[in-house]
Amino acid sequence: MIAFCLWLLATLDAAFTGYREAAGRSALINKRRYYREAMIRGALFGQIAVALTGVVILILFLTTPDRRSLIGDFERSGARMLLIYLPYSGIILIGFAIRSFPSVDIRSITSTLIFGPFTLVRPLVAVAGVVWGILAAPGLATIMLGLLILSMMLGLEWAISIAREFRKDTDGTRTPTTAA
Repeated sequence: MIAFCLWLLATLDAAFTGYREAAGRSALINKRRYYREAMIRGALFGQIAVALTGVVILILFLTTPDRRSLIGDFERSGARMLLIYLPYSGIILIGFAIRSFPSVDIRSITSTLIFGPFTLVRPLVAVAGVVWGILAAPGLATIMLGLLILSMMLGLEWAISIAREFRKDTDGTRTPTTAA
């Protein structure tokens, strides 16, 4: 159950990362489809990160002499990570639920009061969750896995942005990038 919850949260976080990466990059009036595609793209990128994590877990599992201990360490770490990530994700989900109301004012408020500040603190939440998880079982395997997960969480938006630069528009032209 812990692994499933972490997978679900990783998928949601990746989808939200896709949304964040796409925000402010389209002049479309009706952006619902644009954002939906961005969130799907983010979720798919997240599955690549989850698969890589799964491969590392499998390698650790196959190479450790004490598999029960390793599984116990991962479960303790995961349970502690959920204590940090569930409340954060809950607030983000509430923000998206509120944002579904067809009001420009409500959408603006959610951007200002929820998505802006929570995007700002996301890296801190990511670090806090991994550190809190590692402290539950501070072995080499949990530290390595925690650092891998953290690097992928923090690098996902960058990876999606790089992929955007190489994606083709429907008419075959290169997607323009904006200079900062």
